[in-house]
Amino acid sequence: MSKSPDPITLRSVLNDDQQHFRAWYENDREGLEQFFGVELPSEEEYTIQLNRLFGQMQQYTARMLIAEIRDMPIGIMLVNDLGPELEAGRVHIYLTPKKRRYALRTIQAGIAEAKKMGVQLLVQTVRSDNTSAIKLTKKVGFVPSPVMTFVKELR
Repeated sequence: MSKSPDPITLRSVLNDDQQHFRAWYENDREGLEQFFGVELPSEEEYTIQLNRLFGQMQQYTARMLIAEIRDMPIGIMLVNDLGPELEAGRVHIYLTPKKRRYALRTIQAGIAEAKKMGVQLLVQTVRSDNTSAIKLTKKVGFVPSPVMTFVKELR
């Protein structure tokens, strides 16, 4: 008889989590840049982006939760860009490099949480070179959007 895997739990962000946020920035800046969708050249810029998300949470346009396994924080699940009727939200998942093997269970927990919130449509943006994230996103039922995203760097 095989042992069932430890569940991924999602919980609210606590003041004590600041130490985890800092360690994640120090150890995996690239992963957090993908999570935030912007470059984080300094801890100051990281703090600005994190505070922006906290501001969205206070305005009820975002919900950020800490992903845990066996009471150990392993990452962040974020649903933001929430409209007033919760018609759609954008989901973001960040897991520490050593815990990325829990990505499937984490995104499944995130989808379940979004359903509990009443979100009707989830959108996930994945970089085109992140083949493992694209595979995972499709595995949990996301389909490519018929809308194309175009970007132009102004540097």
